[in-house]
Amino acid sequence: MAGCRLEEFREGEVIRRAITRTVTEADNVRFPVQTMARNPTLFGAVAAEVQPVDAVREIRDLDGLAAESRAAVRDGFTGKLAIHPAQMPVSNRGFQPFDEEVSTARRTVAADPADPAAGVAAPDGAMIDMPHLKRSRLILQRAGIPA
Repeated sequence: MAGCRLEEFREGEVIRRAITRTVTEADNVRFPVQTMARNPTLFGAVAAEVQPVDAVREIRDLDGLAAESRAAVRDGFTGKLAIHPAQMPVSNRGFQPFDEEVSTARRTVAADPADPAAGVAAPDGAMIDMPHLKRSRLILQRAGIPA
């Protein structure tokens, strides 16, 4: 683990702005250099068992923020930096687990084997083990459901 004082690991657009050409927000492009910095940030946070936090979004584009929040969830981020109070409810909705995710997480946790290292067939027929259980418990926690 990275250390007891590290709680999150952030990805930002500083590298994009420092290295790449300036583009407008309307271009909404993720440059290869930004992806190269973003992926190790994500992997490092997960390996350190801290929150991987996605970069900020331009203040006025709340529709883009909603889409970008869902994409960040898909990629594995658990939060997003906000620079304006209007962004908070949009990001919070974007990071809420889908009903299907919650349902699957409940079934996975319910199928928790006595020996998680051995794995077990879940009700859906998929094999589950400790990483699946951890992820399912995290999904339930984010949904406000006791695991």
